[in-house]
Amino acid sequence: MSLIGVHRFTARWAKLRNILALLVGCSALVAASTCPDQSLKPGNTISQFKELDSQAEAAMRQRRPTAAIHLYKKAICLFPNSARGFYGLGVAQLAARDFAGARVSFQTADRLQSTSPMPLIMQVRANFSLGDMTALKANLRDVSIRFPKDEQAHTALARFLAEKRLSVLALAEALRADKVSDGNPISRVQLAVLENMVGAYDDSIDNATSVEQHLALPNETRAAAAGIAGLSYESLGEPEQAIQYLRKAIKLDASRENSYLALADLYEQSQKYSDAVEVLKQARLQLGDSPTILLPLGADLIRAGQYMPGVQIIHNLLRQNPNIDQAYISLADAERRMRKTAEEVKALQGLERHNPRYPMLHLLIAQAMLRDAHPDYAGILRELSLAETSAPSDADVFYLRGKVLIALKRYREAISNLSRAAELRPTDVSTYYQLARLYRKLGNNDMAAKQFRKVRYIESAATK
Repeated sequence: MSLIGVHRFTARWAKLRNILALLVGCSALVAASTCPDQSLKPGNTISQFKELDSQAEAAMRQRRPTAAIHLYKKAICLFPNSARGFYGLGVAQLAARDFAGARVSFQTADRLQSTSPMPLIMQVRANFSLGDMTALKANLRDVSIRFPKDEQAHTALARFLAEKRLSVLALAEALRADKVSDGNPISRVQLAVLENMVGAYDDSIDNATSVEQHLALPNETRAAAAGIAGLSYESLGEPEQAIQYLRKAIKLDASRENSYLALADLYEQSQKYSDAVEVLKQARLQLGDSPTILLPLGADLIRAGQYMPGVQIIHNLLRQNPNIDQAYISLADAERRMRKTAEEVKALQGLERHNPRYPMLHLLIAQAMLRDAHPDYAGILRELSLAETSAPSDADVFYLRGKVLIALKRYREAISNLSRAAELRPTDVSTYYQLARLYRKLGNNDMAAKQFRKVRYIESAATK
């Protein structure tokens, strides 16, 4: 069973067997009265239950939760007091997105077998899917009260809650797991991860470094800890320490892609693009041509001025996967830096074909077209109209249109658009400067002087 798995009850089957045997007589009567089914034959009820359970597990492996639901209901007809049956039914209902039904099934399984935390853990999943945070928190309280020393239960909950971005609740579960873990390094690393997520960076570093410095631990575990320490140091604004630990993480485990990416990102933030390139080249040698490596490698080669190698990598990436938006943006950036306007526009139009809803795409195309030696003003105005439709309050749309209208000598329209740009972005000096020049061209010196005063006021305010 793929979500958590009915198989986790397998170890308890021997204990349940004796209980189920005692229930054969009465359950058969219940089944006869409430679950009439010609396929359920009298005789070996336990054997039939096990066969239905096996068929239901097979249906779940084949991703047929509806069939599994039907089979588990038949099994429950044989044994209405089967915790295993109700648990399996709940998992199948969860897979079929019947969250309310799953919650009821897990509640029933919990009542029937209160010695296992699994029905409660699965109730957490169902309640999250239902958006019932009150019930979810009640489940967490029940686990903490009834299973305070079950490290695996609290670890599983911490992982699930972290995946769902419930960081505070996840941290509480990780702390419970760590409390009973007796120094379990995996629990300690998970705790460090969650502390990093909620901003407790010093605590995260303490827990992560305590694992990283433990030389007897596997390198993979120490590498994970070193990586978390590096990320926490980065968040504290200590890049040198961050670099030290991220490099250590790579040295301990060269197969961890995230370590390379985090280190490259750190170099990118300080505009050390050549250093970022070297890190990503190392990652490529170790891990191959992963899109998550090729994209930043191509972008950083371009930022480092190595345009042709960067463009080649981006083109190769787009041949493999033409749906990576940022690849087109990086390609357009390279063409812009090389002053190949037509190629820049072509790259952006490629993005338009694959994702016409990319934010401000038409503004980017218009800006690129305007850089051409012989701009297609009509085409630029069409792109700006499309940009305004998707972002009617973007000052850049009106500012750029104003400049195009000036070039077309449509001065009154230009004034209207530049004035709108100034309303939307009142601290932009360039807009008032363009208006001042335009008013002067039209012979309105008073309005020109007024715009120049705004320019001087903004510039003086910026220097104070």
